[in-house]
Amino acid sequence: MKNDIIIIGGGPAGLACSLQLKRYNVGSLIIEKDHLGGLMRNANKIENYLGFPKSISGVELQEKFVQQIKQNNIKTEFDEVLKISHKKDEFTVTTIKNSFKSKLLVIASGTKPKKIPEVDIKKNALKSVFYEVFELLNIKNKKIAIIGAGDAAFDYALSLCKNNQVDIFNRGDKEKCLPLLYNKVSSEKNIHYHKHKILKSINKKQGRLSLIFNEQNKICEHISNYIIFAVGRKPELSFLSEINENKIDSLVKNKTLFFIGDVKNGITRQLAIATGDGIKTAMEIMLVA
Repeated sequence: MKNDIIIIGGGPAGLACSLQLKRYNVGSLIIEKDHLGGLMRNANKIENYLGFPKSISGVELQEKFVQQIKQNNIKTEFDEVLKISHKKDEFTVTTIKNSFKSKLLVIASGTKPKKIPEVDIKKNALKSVFYEVFELLNIKNKKIAIIGAGDAAFDYALSLCKNNQVDIFNRGDKEKCLPLLYNKVSSEKNIHYHKHKILKSINKKQGRLSLIFNEQNKICEHISNYIIFAVGRKPELSFLSEINENKIDSLVKNKTLFFIGDVKNGITRQLAIATGDGIKTAMEIMLVA
């Protein structure tokens, strides 16, 4: 299938890019493997996105983004990209179900969670291990463990503490989250924050998770119903393996390949930055078109 522009990823960056292109009367195809809106659905409250002085939940804002995409009749294909190739000035994007071609390609694939390789996770425990909070938002009266010390870990805890008992485990002794989040967590009676807890293994016993920690050279166990890893994220670029770095650099320089949003923004992964990237890139495309 031939398209004007293909955008890989339906998060804020990809959506903003497609909407801005539509304003120029340029068609695009978004290929998204999961759901539109990216990671914003995990956010307890979004407080630094202009236009919402009383803040807005990630789920609510995601719904508004999706509604806007539908109203503008943006083409969306829900499929997973397996590989990308580039020959004769044309990209071929191969997915599980299909193959798509375009002259220009925008990669807004976001990030995937980092994992802790040294943690021994038994097979019987895998269904209770998560890397995002969204799927647990409706559970009640459970014990939930969160591994991490950054914004995501503390934000996830705030999302879950109303109806559950939450424990945050930090392998070190310093928090990496915003002071605002730390202060909110500290005031919640259903959240307990633990330092110097290095997770070693996860097993399932009698329907619950047995978490084994090394706490300053002492082994201790914590029982939980679910566990969420929030130990950082890395760019999702696994589908680029067939294009070497030199060619990627050349395609970027020639303004036929674009990287936008969290996939390139490192620690500055913010909703406003991602949407700005999307709009800016659409405008750059039109300047070279």
